Amino acid sequence: MRFTAAAIVGLGVVLGLTTGCQRTTEGVVAQTTQPGPPLSSPTTTSRTPGIPDIQIPNLPLPTRSTNVPEVPAPANALTMTCEEFSDLDEPTRVAVVREILSQEGNPLGPDGEFVGQILADAACQFLPRAVVADVLLGGG
Repeated sequence: MRFTAAAIVGLGVVLGLTTGCQRTTEGVVAQTTQPGPPLSSPTTTSRTPGIPDIQIPNLPLPTRSTNVPEVPAPANALTMTCEEFSDLDEPTRVAVVREILSQEGNPLGPDGEFVGQILADAACQFLPRAVVADVLLGGG
């Protein structure tokens, strides 16, 4: 008897849920299959993305400390790994960067020594097996 009562109650719950979810709302369905007006946008000329050439007068650019003595670059400056570079003192690291940037195809420009040193110092912390010249000149 308990089983029959439980079955009837369960059947009532199931029927109540299924019929309660079926509700019809009268009205008209929106017609979404017809095309709308054509989309138009102004034509623009394509440019290579990059940093805009904004001139800011009298803006001092960061420079490297000038009291670092100039020393000659080691013989392996162009093939030196980041691990070797990180073990050098600051004047020798600057000399290595200067030697690498004196090569043809320098992407940092003639005044990129400061940027090159920062780039090499930062990248070499994470890429000890990389060649410093590849880090600075984009080779690899």
